[in-house]
Amino acid sequence: MISFVVPVLSLISSARAVEPTADTFVRGAEFGDTNYGSNSSVTLKNANGNGYDRKGYIRFDVSGTIMDASLDLTVSTNNEGGGGTTPQTFTVEVYGLAESLDHTWIENDITWNNAPGNDTSSSNFAEDATLLGSFIVEPIPVGNIVSFSDPALVDFINADTDNQITLLLRRTAGTSSSHNLAFAAKEHASYSAPTLNTIAATRAFSPDPADGAFLEATWAALSWRAIDSAVSHYLYLGDNFDDVSNGAGDTFVGNQAETTLLVGFPGYAYPNGLVPGATYYWRIDEVNEAEPSSPWKGDVWSFSIAPNTAYNPDPADGAEFVATDTNLNWTAGYGAKLHTVYFGDDYDTVSNAAGGLPQGTTTYNPGPLQAEKVYYWRVDEFDGVQTHKGDIWRFTTPGAAGSLEPANGAVEVPLNSPLTWIPATTAVSHDVYFGTDKDAVSNATTASPEFKGNKAAGSESYNPGQLEWDTTYYWRADAVYGTNTVKGLVWSFTTANFLVVDDFESYTDNDAIGQAIWQSWIDGFGVADNGAQVGYLLPPYTEQTIVHGGEQSMPLLYRNEMGVTNSEARLTLTSQKDWTAQNIGELSLWFRGAPGNAAEPLYVAVSNPVGLPGGATAIVANGDLNAAKANAWTQWVVPLQALADQGINLSNVNTLAVGLGTKAGVAGPGGSGTVYIDDIRLYRP
Repeated sequence: MISFVVPVLSLISSARAVEPTADTFVRGAEFGDTNYGSNSSVTLKNANGNGYDRKGYIRFDVSGTIMDASLDLTVSTNNEGGGGTTPQTFTVEVYGLAESLDHTWIENDITWNNAPGNDTSSSNFAEDATLLGSFIVEPIPVGNIVSFSDPALVDFINADTDNQITLLLRRTAGTSSSHNLAFAAKEHASYSAPTLNTIAATRAFSPDPADGAFLEATWAALSWRAIDSAVSHYLYLGDNFDDVSNGAGDTFVGNQAETTLLVGFPGYAYPNGLVPGATYYWRIDEVNEAEPSSPWKGDVWSFSIAPNTAYNPDPADGAEFVATDTNLNWTAGYGAKLHTVYFGDDYDTVSNAAGGLPQGTTTYNPGPLQAEKVYYWRVDEFDGVQTHKGDIWRFTTPGAAGSLEPANGAVEVPLNSPLTWIPATTAVSHDVYFGTDKDAVSNATTASPEFKGNKAAGSESYNPGQLEWDTTYYWRADAVYGTNTVKGLVWSFTTANFLVVDDFESYTDNDAIGQAIWQSWIDGFGVADNGAQVGYLLPPYTEQTIVHGGEQSMPLLYRNEMGVTNSEARLTLTSQKDWTAQNIGELSLWFRGAPGNAAEPLYVAVSNPVGLPGGATAIVANGDLNAAKANAWTQWVVPLQALADQGINLSNVNTLAVGLGTKAGVAGPGGSGTVYIDDIRLYRP
């Protein structure tokens, strides 16, 4: 997959970026004996075995045990061929060449016919190459970086014993064999060479079971990857996260040389077996008594044991608009032999039901269902000794009330969000319930404080006012049919721990009604000393591929040339003007440039309304003079105190600007480029 986000690296990991010792491509058919080792790009084509076929070869020197790895490639060509320039979408597969063949190719000698691991008769590789995964190249302009990462890449590197690896690249069949795709080689004059980013392990890693795994057994074989310098390992295991993290109580299992641990058997930890339904936490500290910094504390990992009760219902609990001919399915509880299903449209009846007919399968046909209904169901499990009463699950059929905004389970919901729902088809109104206690909302009646009123058909919305920061809320809408009321599902959402200044999701291509991005973010159009252009000249005006969050970002094109020394886009705020609310203390935005951009200094500027005391403009420059060249999404956090120190009244902010050039207070070389901006937010410090 494509990744544009800068990885946040642990302080106890060692990151390293290496360029290749050799990189090239090979070409088939009549070009089978031609060498392209001095070419500035690694070109890929899939043309069904004719002379256009090209495959990439890249070799790196690596050493040591790593816990993560990614391959960064700079797109140097991406178009439809035949003289066209429109970028295309491609899938690229990455292979690892067998270690015995790593040394057998030379950059200035390799050809299609002598390349190790090459299947000379097709666009594929031979058995000597192992598929590690694939990534997608979106229709992005040249100069952009694409990244490939996969656990298989880490395993391939760690399995190497000679400190050299060769990665092979092939393009799967595209829209047309004439389409061109190439990545910059180390010989490229303008773009970055391929880069293998590795993080050397300085703590235990790669747990098995994987962190958060779900096990259908009451025992487990734990294993992990050790760091190179470890001689032994301290093991901690328990059912309390804090105890394991702190090494408290009886969580210390012992110190051992092996990187495996069996639990849940006599003679081992938890000799009576792990408890169904429980979650266990474990930690490995790496030990080398000869090292002063030892032991190296590890992360706390977890795994859960399947419960005795039925779980994993299908339809999922809370599912909406389920087909009326659906069957019910579930996963049997641990050790379950028989299953008893209770089903109906009344919660209390289903909850209190008993004496049902047991069955041996984990599927149940409730028969034809009615539209516009809420159904409840429960599965009791019998393990041969006792019966384990199941949870109550619920779902709706088409026509019932449904959540609209925020979506059920939504997170990072703005603090001023109204609630909207899809009305039940024939309901005359809906009773609305809202609160922070799930059980209280679920059990509430019209006499409860959670009741927020009745909404007539056509008015399916409720405004709860300003919501609390980082809080989970619950709500439901009961359909009212005259004297009959059908209780609705309980929905939930969690508010954000930030305030949104602009996430760029609301802009459209409808400039006739003022919704284009350049109608809010004012650029340098018609301004002689402002070289900025916000958005693209033709729809879509926003960037919809290179995004940090959501579906859109702001492309900010800058041209500080021919006497122009600054480019700036300015937004006049219509909301979130009080930057003292909610104890916020930081302005955050995400930006991304490209290696080919001119290194113009990046800055933000904030102003108060004209005439307000202390109404000057405050400017804060990014500390990285090469920020415009950043080839991945990078977060920039500006302390609000830095604005207040320049006289800004944070309780009444009027405009926010993002720019590149001399207003940053730092001289730049001049030049042009494009920077993408996304997710401008306000955070608590």
